[in-house]
Amino acid sequence: MQQVSIVMRTYERPILLARAIASVQQQTFTDWNLVVVNNGGNRSVVDAVVDVARSSTPTGNISVLHLEDRCGMEEASNRGLAATESEFFAIHDDDDSWDAEFLEVAVSGLRANISAAAVVTGVTRIHETYKNGKVWPVKSEEFYLTQERLTYDGMIGNNTFPPIAAVFRRRLLADVGGFDSSLPVLGDWEFNLRAVLSGGFVFLPERLAHYHTRTPESESSSGNSITVGIDLHHKIREQLHARWLAEPEVNGVNKGKQAIAAYVADEPQKRRNVPALVKIVAKDPVRTYWAVSRRVRRIVRRGA
Repeated sequence: MQQVSIVMRTYERPILLARAIASVQQQTFTDWNLVVVNNGGNRSVVDAVVDVARSSTPTGNISVLHLEDRCGMEEASNRGLAATESEFFAIHDDDDSWDAEFLEVAVSGLRANISAAAVVTGVTRIHETYKNGKVWPVKSEEFYLTQERLTYDGMIGNNTFPPIAAVFRRRLLADVGGFDSSLPVLGDWEFNLRAVLSGGFVFLPERLAHYHTRTPESESSSGNSITVGIDLHHKIREQLHARWLAEPEVNGVNKGKQAIAAYVADEPQKRRNVPALVKIVAKDPVRTYWAVSRRVRRIVRRGA
C-alpha cells in the first residue's frame, strides 16, 4: 500500500492531462499511486496519454478508472478514492501541477503534525492561454493564503485554497464522510469545512502548488469551473447558505448566518490582497511537458 493516493479527474483535456501526470511523476517523494478518473470521456485517448506518460517517465503506480457516464466532480473523486488504499490522499485536477518537492514537503508536514487533518502549501496562480492544442503561461501571481485562512472561521466565508495545494489523512473519509456528490461545484469547500473540524489544517508557506487558470482568449473547453462557471458557483453558494441556515445552532451559532456574515466581511479583504500580476519568465515547472504534449497532440490528431 502506497503512502499517498492521488485522484486525478479528467474529461477531454488530453494536453493538460499529460502535464498534470508529468508533475506527479517528477515528485522527489515516490511512494504514491495515481488513479486517473476518466469522467465519461474518450477511453482510447486517455489510455494513450497514460501510456505516453509511463514510457516517458516510468515512475510510480498509475491506473485508469473509466466511468461509463459523466458524473459530477465530487462523485468522480469519491470513486477514485474508493479504488485506492493509502494513509494520505490528494485531489490533483487535470489542469494543475506540483513542484517536484510538493509531496515530500507535504508528507513530512503531516508526519510532524500528527493531529493535523491536512497540510496545505503555498500556491502560485498561473494564468495561461490554451488554443489549438497548445498551452503557454502568460502571467503569474502569488495566491493569498495564511494559516488563519485555514481555520474553520477563516474558511467559512470563502473557499480559501484550490485542491491542488492540499494533502489529507485518509481517516477523514471515515470520520466526516466523502465529498458531497450532489454539489456540481464547491464540493471541496464543503468537504474542507467538515474536515477541519476533525483536525487542524497546517499551512506550509513554500509555494509548491501551481493553480493554472485559462485566460479569456482560451478555448472554452479548457476553462476552469471557477472562471467559465462563475454563475454556477454563486448559485451553489446560495444553496449551501440556505442548507446551513436550516440547520440547528451549535453553541449558539448558526452555520448559515456565520457563512453569510463571513462572506460579506471577506470581500474587501480579498480585494486588498490581490497582488499585481507579473509576466512569467521561468519555464513551465514541468520539465518534460513539452515533449510529452507533442506526442499527445499526435495521438489526438490521429483520433485515437
